[in-house]
Parts: sequence; structure tokens; C-alpha cells
Amino acid sequence: MPEDPSYIDPDLRDADVVADLFAQAAQANLDTPGRAGAVVELPDSGQLLLTGDLHDNATNFQRLQKLASLEDNPNNRALFHEVIHGPDLVNGMDLSVRMLARVAALKCRHPEQVNVLQSNHELAQLRSEGILKEGRDTVESFDEGLDFMYGGQADAVREAMNAYLVSLPLAVRCANGIFACHSLPGNSRLNRFDPTVIDRIPTDEDLSDKGDAYYMVWGRNQSQETADTLAEAWGCKQFVMGHQPADMGYEPQGETMLILASDHSHGVALPIDLARTYDQEQLIEAIVPLASVVL
Repeated sequence: MPEDPSYIDPDLRDADVVADLFAQAAQANLDTPGRAGAVVELPDSGQLLLTGDLHDNATNFQRLQKLASLEDNPNNRALFHEVIHGPDLVNGMDLSVRMLARVAALKCRHPEQVNVLQSNHELAQLRSEGILKEGRDTVESFDEGLDFMYGGQADAVREAMNAYLVSLPLAVRCANGIFACHSLPGNSRLNRFDPTVIDRIPTDEDLSDKGDAYYMVWGRNQSQETADTLAEAWGCKQFVMGHQPADMGYEPQGETMLILASDHSHGVALPIDLARTYDQEQLIEAIVPLASVVL
């Protein structure tokens, strides 16, 4: 485990520290044990903490770390995605680059235990493709915050951050049949979707607005037929995802898809035993409300 203090308590005001965190985390993403192409294969032992969209919720991030207990249990793992673009702005600026760096630091500190997935908001930030949310452009607000934080060194941080975003895997596949990803391609895209996108490091074309990785993280409201088709292609049984609204923290979709949200007061996490199989009902029973985690 790295002893560099920047992994434990990074100085998020220091552009050099943050840029180095992103560079080290990018390499850790590519070197993750079990990574093959854009998917990380997990073993049939230990515990995995599955989460939903985080959107810069700092309190829930603390709760997730406590629940994951990575320090005390080396066989525990945690999965994060969509960590940027939160609702709280400072003079109109989004400072969630700090959350992105905190998660990158956690990856650096626990490179075998932590995985971070490609998500539509991270991909939009990488591509400078604006997302309108509550009347504001989230990508523009983030860029303004990054420039404010790092001034003349903002471009160096941005370059390292973008390399980190490119390195993110698309999915984690568990030996027990659970497939965790940010989302799945929409129904109308399925007949033009290449499921082997997870077998390679995503290319610029894959991440473009006509690419398979793009459609995978942006898809919504998938039918059971779409889930069944992809489950057969990817050798899995259950999908655990984010991306879609879940006002009470979780939302079942069809028989084999479960949406999680970790970004609000009803946010949840899902700890699973990698040694056992689950159906959807059993997954729902295992959900933990983050408000129940005492800090």
C-alpha cells in the first residue's frame, strides 16, 4: 500500500499534487488485477460494495468509505461511478474536481480494492460536451471551477484528468454473475451495439458520440429483452447500474436490472458477498441506506 501522504490526505489546492494523483490513478486503472480490455474481472471471494451515482456528495462519500472498510479488510472492494457535477456551486462554479481527485487518491491507495467506472457525466466532461441540469451547463461550471482552483496550472491538471478519465473501465464483472456498469445501451441502439467494446481499451471512436462506449453509458429505460441479450453476450445474470433516477435510493428495472443512487438523502449502497449468487429480490434485501451509517 502506498505511503505517499497525498494518497491519504491530498492537498487538493496544489495543482502538482492533483495532476500527479490523476496520473498515478490512470496507471492504476490500467494495471488493475483482473482487468481485461474495459472490464475488470473479480474473484469469487471477498465483499464488494456497489454504489450508484455520487455527484459530489461528500458526506455520502465518507459513509461509503466507512461501509467499505478497505483499510481493515483487504478482501473488501468498492466500486464508484459518476462522482462529479454535484448540485452545490460556489459563485456559480462547480468544484467537484476535488471529489474526482479524492476518488482517484482512494484508487491509488487501494489499487486492487477500488474500481471507478466510466460514466456519462465523466465522459461528457472529457469530451467538453455540455449537459444542461437545472438550467446550467454542468461541464462549463466544472471548467470554471477547475480554472478557479488551479489558475495558470489548470491546463496541466485538465490534461492529467482527461488521461485518467480515458483510462476508466466500462464494467466490473463478478464471478457470481453480477455485472456492474454505469448503464446499458438503449433499446433502439441494441441492434447496432458492439458488445465486444468491453473486450478492448476504449478507443477515441468508442468514446465519441457515435461510439459503443458512449451509448453504453448514456442508455436509459432498457427492456428485459435488452438485458437478456447483453447478459448472454457478457456471461452474466444480474445488472447493477446507476444513471437513472432512483428517488428512494434504488429502483428495480425488469427482472435482472437494479438501479442504485448514492447522491442524496435517500442514497444507498449494496454490499455483496462475491462467493454467493443473488437474484434481484436478494440484492434488494442487502441494500444499506447510507443515512444509517454513523460517521
